[in-house]
Amino acid sequence: CSSNFFHDSNLETNVWRIPCRSIKLEQFVLYSQFFPCRSMAWIQNLKNWQRLQDSAEYMKQIYGDPQAFLHADTTKFVTEREYYGDFGYGECFNSSESGVQCEIITGKFDPKLLPYDKRMAWHFKEFCYKTSAHGIPMIGQAPNRYYRTVWVILFLGCMTMLYMNAQSVLDKYNRNEKIVDIQLKFDTAPFPAITLCNLNPYKASLATSVDLVKRTLTAFDGAMEKAGGKQDKDSDAATGASTASPKAKRSVGLHGTFFEPGYARCLCGKTSSEMDDFLDEKADAGKTTRGFSLEDQELEYGQEDYYPESTTGTSVMEECKSERTKLDEPTGYDDHCICAFDRNTNDAWPCFLKDAWESTECDTCNEHAFCTKDNKTSTGHKSPCLCAPSRFCVAYNGKTPPIEIWTYLKGGPPTEDPNFLEAMGFQGMTDEVAIVTKAKENIMFAMATLSMEAREKLSTTKRELVQKCSFNGKACDIDGDFLTHIDPVFGACFTYNHNRTVNLTSIRAGPMYGLRMLVYVNASDYMPTTEATGVRLTIHDKEEFPFPDTFGYSAPTGYVSSFGLRLRKMTRLPAPYGDCVPDGRTADYIYKNYEYSVEGCYRSCFQQLVLKECKCGDPRFPVPEGVKHCEAADPVARKCLDARMNELGGLHGSFRCRCQQPCRQSIYSVTYSPAKWPSLSLQIQLGSCNGTNAECNKHYKENGAMVEVFYEQLNFEMLTESEAYGVVRQSSCRFWWSARTMVRNIISDVLRICFPFHRDNLHERRTQLGTL
Repeated sequence: CSSNFFHDSNLETNVWRIPCRSIKLEQFVLYSQFFPCRSMAWIQNLKNWQRLQDSAEYMKQIYGDPQAFLHADTTKFVTEREYYGDFGYGECFNSSESGVQCEIITGKFDPKLLPYDKRMAWHFKEFCYKTSAHGIPMIGQAPNRYYRTVWVILFLGCMTMLYMNAQSVLDKYNRNEKIVDIQLKFDTAPFPAITLCNLNPYKASLATSVDLVKRTLTAFDGAMEKAGGKQDKDSDAATGASTASPKAKRSVGLHGTFFEPGYARCLCGKTSSEMDDFLDEKADAGKTTRGFSLEDQELEYGQEDYYPESTTGTSVMEECKSERTKLDEPTGYDDHCICAFDRNTNDAWPCFLKDAWESTECDTCNEHAFCTKDNKTSTGHKSPCLCAPSRFCVAYNGKTPPIEIWTYLKGGPPTEDPNFLEAMGFQGMTDEVAIVTKAKENIMFAMATLSMEAREKLSTTKRELVQKCSFNGKACDIDGDFLTHIDPVFGACFTYNHNRTVNLTSIRAGPMYGLRMLVYVNASDYMPTTEATGVRLTIHDKEEFPFPDTFGYSAPTGYVSSFGLRLRKMTRLPAPYGDCVPDGRTADYIYKNYEYSVEGCYRSCFQQLVLKECKCGDPRFPVPEGVKHCEAADPVARKCLDARMNELGGLHGSFRCRCQQPCRQSIYSVTYSPAKWPSLSLQIQLGSCNGTNAECNKHYKENGAMVEVFYEQLNFEMLTESEAYGVVRQSSCRFWWSARTMVRNIISDVLRICFPFHRDNLHERRTQLGTL
């Protein structure tokens, strides 16, 4: 459109004269009638705007008849304020009805033609009309400066709160906070692995055949005697000058007594007055020389069977005497005897000609190597022994020849290597409990020299320990369901539910639908370092290595031990939100083929430290291939181990070993409740017992126990950690950050548009000044 610019004194403003025909006046008038521009110079407030909108007659007075374009050919004018003032492009944006008019008014408008201040005002108003941010349009549309000031203050206040809120959210995100979700799953929980161990690690009748174990027990006996204030009678006994007879020595007590067969010279006759006096004295005391009641022995065997035949009047095989002749070497068949020899007291009794002893198998052997044969409460397991005609039996494997007593006694009192005694660590110890603890440790060191197969043969077998078993009310396969592994403290242990490919679940809660085991510990074959009778139970996940010495529960004999379980599954977050081990194990983890655990981590760390500084491994823990355990008789290695133990147990020991929790862990809470077992009415056989119910129940109470492991409820807890403000959970933060980013981008765009215009304007002015 062509236009002319001139000053109109009536309107007091500059106007553009535009031919109505060229701008389609009919559309302009219609638009002015129904969508009047509130930015006209004579409109000062909202009241005039309302009056203009409501009064069609007033609009006709201003613009004339809307149909005037049909018969008029006069020029109409659009004011400068109407052209690029408050109305502008933004007011008619998105208005489909006035599209032509908006295009006419603004289509050929170039903001560069305006002065700089008006051009900035125009861009600011354009931004106010177009932006979707709250508050900014109200600033641009404010009718006066007071409204505009209020909206500016409100906008700045909201921006301040936006910044504070966003900063708070970002701080929480940078702190890597986490939340714990607790869920109660009403579903059948997987049954854990159950590891069962005898509190007695090795059979006394078999373990004493190991020379290092025998020497360890001898040193242990000597330490216990010194702690108990007993006098040493070895010198008198070695020379034969002691007036005390074997019956007097053994009547003092059985502590430290250990029997073995030995060759000696003896004198044999039809009657032994010393033997008769000894038997009479023991009968009056109600005790035998081996700690068994004479009444009990007579009850089991009968008086004629138990006592030597020479004491009952019938002489078939005579008992011989050797107290005065044991220092002499036998001269022939008639004086060559085998005696039950005790190195602790150096007495040899009873003695019979060597052909009178029978190499056989006995039912039970106790910690003193004294065995019983044809016991009516036999468990079916036999131990090799050597029996005299008087039914006195001594444990003997038949592999090592009996000791020559005269050779042993001529060497003087038994002495031990000082280095060995130093390595045992009994010097200066007077507390019996501490001595027993040290002796257990020494036996672990002694057994570490043997292979796993050899240690398994010295321990209780699964068939001997687990007599009967059921799960979910169905019988177990003892040979197939239990896996054997060797523990340094408890010897052979047996794990139920070891197969990781089979998921066992209890069909119902309660002891009837869990694991029930009837165990037999054979307390008569316990080692002297075992302080209690019973079994050790460990409840763990089948992927984790069992630690019965740390996390086990003891179940005594003579009781039903019920263990109720509750399961909690933990899922932890790794770094940076938490501090857990995600991959299941570390490179130095010594328990191969098992998942990572905190206890295993500490043991692995300690073993690595010992291997580095002591050049050998702690026998209580596994060692890598090609590395040996420290020897029990090496005092230097033992001192090094003690020093490392004290170092890690000190104030700064925890800094040497940093062990985190696993990211996934199953935690079992255990509730224990006992009841006496068995009842008098119970008709069950544990091994073989041919006696009365009272006799069998007494034997069961001393050697047997019932163990129950079950879920208390068929549900379990799941504790899951999740990030409090992570990438997914930051919806609020993302919203505020998006708004902040959008406003920042819009402001940067406005500045990018405006400042180049300012530079161009400055360049033009400088050019004009240069021309002048």
